[in-house]
Amino acid sequence: MKKPPPSAHASYLGQQLVQASLSKSLAVALMIILISPLTAGSAQAQQDLTPLDIGHGTLMANIWTPQSQPYETIIALPGSGGDVTRFRLIAPMLAEAGFQVVALNQRGIMGSTGSLDQLTLYDFAADVIAVANVLKLDKFHMLGWALGNRISRAAALKYPDRIATVSLLAAGGLVKPLTISGELGQLLENNTLELDEKVTLARRTLFSHASPEELIRDYAASLNYWPQARQAQIHANRATPLKQWWAGGTGPMLIVQGLDDKTAPPENGELMKKEFGQRITLVNLADAGHLMGLEKPDETALAITTFLRQHSIGK
Repeated sequence: MKKPPPSAHASYLGQQLVQASLSKSLAVALMIILISPLTAGSAQAQQDLTPLDIGHGTLMANIWTPQSQPYETIIALPGSGGDVTRFRLIAPMLAEAGFQVVALNQRGIMGSTGSLDQLTLYDFAADVIAVANVLKLDKFHMLGWALGNRISRAAALKYPDRIATVSLLAAGGLVKPLTISGELGQLLENNTLELDEKVTLARRTLFSHASPEELIRDYAASLNYWPQARQAQIHANRATPLKQWWAGGTGPMLIVQGLDDKTAPPENGELMKKEFGQRITLVNLADAGHLMGLEKPDETALAITTFLRQHSIGK
């Protein structure tokens, strides 16, 4: 199995990783990555989506690959009804650090195909394993964001011999959201909203109060809508009992959460740490909400790469 090269990144990881907020100018500069298929130096993202034929459908992936080998692979899943643009900031950073990132558009999103009827989280988990088989990965790391982390946990439960670690961004599920009911659904499902309405809803549901207006406006303007896929994922989540997937198997798990997350309150991670002890590495980010990978990309990527180096497949 491929193993990442040594890195110059500082190896700092504890119960909390609290960094100063990015300046507005830096946050805006980071968003340029959205329109650039290349990262500086050693990692390259494929400009076009790559179709992966998994037999019962085709999943469209964006792949960032380090130029140097050997490396380990991360399969990344976005949140409910979301596409791979969620990873536009942190994926290049992970590739720069020596990890291949395969970000998957799930069924019904950005050209991905497959049945959307009567699914469970385990159906989406089986898709991940099918992708790993196509890529000839004996073992790999999972990275799940929001609803994507629920699928990641279901996959780790069902396929423990294939998944080395699970990294969760915004690990909700147990603690009730602090948002106003219906607002997040309105943001993610109603494509007739005016931009200012999207910005207001995004700030209320997904972003920290400390996040710059430019970042939120850019996110809202770039939102894509996949309503049928989102409904299929919501059904799958409801059809799969939380008590089955909550633990996410028995292997090493990283939880990165924003302390200002109102959709997946940070109490979720605290409860998991209390219940599962040393197998959980918990990283709390100040001035970050549900979209910490956009709000705090440097800190999020550092937490992931440090954790993965501590739990390398080759060890």
